[in-house]
Amino acid sequence: MCSRLKRVPAPYKTKVQHAESAHACDTIGVKMMDCSALETLVVNHDPIKLIDVRSKKEFAVMHIPGARSVPFDELAAARIFRRGRATTERVYVVSAGGHARASLATGILRSAGCVNAVPVDGGMKDWVARGFPVQRKRFSTRSAADFIANAALPMMGAGVASARHEFTAAALLLAIAGVLLLKPNFSPPRRRRNSAGRGPTHIIKAARMPGEGGFTEGETA
Repeated sequence: MCSRLKRVPAPYKTKVQHAESAHACDTIGVKMMDCSALETLVVNHDPIKLIDVRSKKEFAVMHIPGARSVPFDELAAARIFRRGRATTERVYVVSAGGHARASLATGILRSAGCVNAVPVDGGMKDWVARGFPVQRKRFSTRSAADFIANAALPMMGAGVASARHEFTAAALLLAIAGVLLLKPNFSPPRRRRNSAGRGPTHIIKAARMPGEGGFTEGETA
């Protein structure tokens, strides 16, 4: 079982050429970069590479300006050893706490050819505690444009179509109402007939009945 485990290659224990000028400190046998020295390099826009091995979500919420997100799980994949080429550029590894995981990621990078990879002491926790600049989550210009193209425009199109349909229906109802209001009504109202069956004949007969003073003219008792 032990024979199957890969041993950490020799470059992992090599000294970093720029360690003294960068004020690095020594921890668990690996040179580590101090946050204050790294902040100076970031502010001065020195030609360095920052690798953030935290999760994508943690990186999206907040990260050091100029850092690149490479989660530790992806970095530990075997394919990195096939793609890696030897390089002497300065690479700094940032993790959440800046200790075990950052050191392991540094060993992987050195094994892949980044012989000057250095973990950042204290990680993002120390960086934020010291009040150093961070880039927080926000929509970039490109991501916002993609969002509008892929989501907002179809939603706007559906809204316009719905509004057009509602407008057409409302206009049709108004037109029908206008026609009904303008149409003349010539049919006279019908007189309701008495429910008891009394009509004009009954009224005429009632006129022939004697009045208060006796019989009508031409009639005798």
